[in-house]
Amino acid sequence: MKHKKTFIFLIFLLVVGTGFGGWWYNTQKASNYHVKQSRTATVFIPGLGGNYITSDYMVSSWDKNGAATKALQVYIKDNGKVSTVKQFNKIGKNNPVIQANFQTNNKPAFEATHMPQLLAYLKKNYGINKVNLIGHSSGGEIIYDYLTKYRKTADQPEVVHFVSMANTYPLKDPNITNLPKNLQILNFCGNVSNTGSDGLIPVRDVVKMKELVRGHVKSYKLYVYNGDPQQAQHSMLHENPEVNKIIAEYMFN
Repeated sequence: MKHKKTFIFLIFLLVVGTGFGGWWYNTQKASNYHVKQSRTATVFIPGLGGNYITSDYMVSSWDKNGAATKALQVYIKDNGKVSTVKQFNKIGKNNPVIQANFQTNNKPAFEATHMPQLLAYLKKNYGINKVNLIGHSSGGEIIYDYLTKYRKTADQPEVVHFVSMANTYPLKDPNITNLPKNLQILNFCGNVSNTGSDGLIPVRDVVKMKELVRGHVKSYKLYVYNGDPQQAQHSMLHENPEVNKIIAEYMFN
């Protein structure tokens, strides 16, 4: 019995050590990279039930690396009122990143209706004229609905990049022609251990976005990230330093 317990303990250490080793290797591999700096802000929209914590590892790692600057956390109430919860750094030519949090954070269609107020607030109060929008899971749905249904040009910043992480979209949409013609899209998803899924969203469903947006945007790029569960699982994508690097180099160069 004693030998059996020792064996189980050694297996446990091996599993933990392997996982930590993979994470450490990923961190080192993705720790040094350089991107261009500009005043274009990046707004992170979390998915179902998400909040500031959802994006904090990604945003903080960009800040630590010098790729971007953790700038603002903003809160959007159910009545559409937007307020700044905390300002960490000034908005300048430093790739400022804004983390958004909705009062109701489990109704993407409803949250999308308040995106105009959020972006108008950023333009009016911080002089932000261009943005990248990045959404994880249903955060991508919120952004997509904003771009196709609620976007206005007069009081809202121009959207340069739309990064969709691990989400699917309708095969056909009569509102697709409303997408900004100069929009650049990165469609990003995980593939856990070559299973064809991130554990929640099948890759085969994610890739269909290409046919939806074809001919309506400036550019479209698909990135399927292959890795183990610690690296490529649905909720681990924004906790992965290599993913952070890939997305930063796409948006900021």
